[in-house]
Amino acid sequence: MPGAHITHEENVVGALSLVLGDRLRAATEEAAGLAGALPAALVSLHEWAGGRPIDVLAGALRVSHSRAVRVVDRLEAEGLARRAPDPADARAALVSLTPAGRRRAKRVLAARGRVLGECLGGLSAAESAQLAALVAKILDTTTDGRLAARATCRLCDAHACGHDDGRCPVTLAANAAEAAR
Repeated sequence: MPGAHITHEENVVGALSLVLGDRLRAATEEAAGLAGALPAALVSLHEWAGGRPIDVLAGALRVSHSRAVRVVDRLEAEGLARRAPDPADARAALVSLTPAGRRRAKRVLAARGRVLGECLGGLSAAESAQLAALVAKILDTTTDGRLAARATCRLCDAHACGHDDGRCPVTLAANAAEAAR
């Protein structure tokens, strides 16, 4: 039998990442009625990327500009998003959600919340706080700037994380990384 390649702790965290990722993907795709990057595009546009250029969405989704254009094409075809010319750059388009897109994004956020609540429901309040503090430390080491933060937060509920209150660990890490440059 071959030996272990990683520690028990690393392996358990890896398993948790897969369980959460698989459940979140299934729930958000079902809530959106759309697969792939589209649920994250809806949430990103709803929470923080709306009214910004397609390049911002491309970075969040970690896709090429041309792929992000196809994502926006699909959202527009579904009546969930619209483009407007960027007054600052005639070559760029700003993307925002339609009312139907905002409703769909809220469904995706609710589905995400249900999955996370179910997965973390067995923890006490103190355990949840401890886990959040530990995860914040990990997010600090994995966020090396604004682009990484946008990708991490592509399905994030910006109001729950404390972004507007200055408590979001991803925003704090991105700010620190940008200040260090």
